[in-house]
Amino acid sequence: MTSKIKLFFAAAVVILASCNKQLSPLLNDPSKASPSAADPDLYLNFLQTEFKTFYKDATDYGEQMTRMQTMFGPTYFNAYTPTSFDEMWQKAYMSVFKTANTMIPIAESKQEYTHEGIAQVLKAYTMMTLVDFFGDVPYSEASQGLTNTNPKVDPGKSVYDSAIALLDAAIANFGKDASFAPASDLFYGDKKDPAASWTTLAKTLKLKAYITTRLVDNTAASKITALLTENDLINTPDQDFVFSYSTHSASPDARASHYVNNYGTDNAAQDYIGTYFLWTLVEEKPMLDPRTPYYVYRQLDDMSTDSRVASQTTRQFAIPCLYRTSPYPAGTCYCLVGGGYWGRDHGNNEGIPPDNALRTTWGVYPAGGAFDAEQNKAIGQSSGKITGAGGNGINPIWLSSFTNFVKAEAALVLGTAGDPKTLMLAGIDASMSKVAGFAGSIGYTLPTADTAYLMTDYKVHKYDSIVGKQFDAATSTDAKLNLIEKEYYLAAWGNGIEPFNTYRRTGKPDNMQPTLGPSPGSFIRSFFYASVYVNYNKNATQKTVVNEKVFWDTNPDNFVH
Repeated sequence: MTSKIKLFFAAAVVILASCNKQLSPLLNDPSKASPSAADPDLYLNFLQTEFKTFYKDATDYGEQMTRMQTMFGPTYFNAYTPTSFDEMWQKAYMSVFKTANTMIPIAESKQEYTHEGIAQVLKAYTMMTLVDFFGDVPYSEASQGLTNTNPKVDPGKSVYDSAIALLDAAIANFGKDASFAPASDLFYGDKKDPAASWTTLAKTLKLKAYITTRLVDNTAASKITALLTENDLINTPDQDFVFSYSTHSASPDARASHYVNNYGTDNAAQDYIGTYFLWTLVEEKPMLDPRTPYYVYRQLDDMSTDSRVASQTTRQFAIPCLYRTSPYPAGTCYCLVGGGYWGRDHGNNEGIPPDNALRTTWGVYPAGGAFDAEQNKAIGQSSGKITGAGGNGINPIWLSSFTNFVKAEAALVLGTAGDPKTLMLAGIDASMSKVAGFAGSIGYTLPTADTAYLMTDYKVHKYDSIVGKQFDAATSTDAKLNLIEKEYYLAAWGNGIEPFNTYRRTGKPDNMQPTLGPSPGSFIRSFFYASVYVNYNKNATQKTVVNEKVFWDTNPDNFVH
């Protein structure tokens, strides 16, 4: 009997050992994915959508600083608090950097080099933008998790240098085997050769970096010349770097954020567009900018007769025009633009009246809103209200028009190849073409065929002629630069990052509307650090002033206002 028991246990051991060998491959916890099982496509999808949100946050702050949207103020010091930047900071460090850093070695091990390169490009753009907005930021010690929970800042220049090196690494990756095309390329997935498109973008972002840092880099001209000679830059609209939204409104809401904020409910417009930006479109030149009906939508067309205005006693009519003195042009009046263009002044911190149904709001380009054909109707989601293109907009992160304006600036002040006037006009025409064709590209039928509202070749030619003559009449490099940057500013609608950088680098446009209050303090040369950084990092020191300059800004303290 004993021997039978021993044989039974021996057999059981053999059977269990055999089962263990068969079951062992199945014992990995499926909730803890191993790197070998990780899918770069899933990482990339998350990375791109989080990058989009980072861009959106940054661009809104840049637009507020450059009078595209309204900064409430009333002083620059109290316009924002550290908590204002928490989401932007978290999207950079906890989403973009963390995801890219995890994804890059996985893509490398799987030889999915295009995936790897895309992650490197998005990370590099984020790195440069953090420096542009905050100055010195954590980088070399960041994203180390529990290894280092208190990363120190790196000098802004070193972060920029690392970003450019990352762009070079991305370019090298795009040149490798591109057989594993990303399944979730939200930017260039519709292109025949996405790797080539991303290569062009990476080189264009190097151009962006070189023009941004030209004041502190005496080799900027030669670097830009090398890129111009190679000529693999975003030069045509089909190469534009944009994030495209849709009309899908739930789970998730995939509409453009400015559409959601302004058209998404029946409370009508929530944003205020800056009066200065409206003025530049409507009154600064001797003709209406042809992009105006595409850029902005008026909910009324005559303030003097509209019954909705008669019931309001708003700041629009109570405040005198304060901007008629030097250095602003004689007769300049930013505080009220006629024809129903209802904005808000820079630094106006007064109470907000119930004027949501009166405010001029975002148009079909780039927010997927409505085209303005003087419908004189409020926006919203209920019957009878204007819904426009349903939020099928874009984030214009880098456009071919931007490339032309950068080339024009470089040719004018650095002596690189090309005629500044010709390049400026090419930028204008690229912008006009982009805007005019946008509605058709998203399948939105414009509400009118009347050429009084639509962009026409005649209008574009007339606009070009006005700006061209102004350029010819300009008697100094500074005056010519001002014209180039004003046109860059107008073409950048929907992108506040480039105008904010350009304004601090060049001081242009030089007739920016001053704040409504007489003592706004120093202009913001870099923002406060986010509270989630300074409150939880023992090595972090919050700024005590807002005029602390980023490394590439060597201009005087009173250079911009």
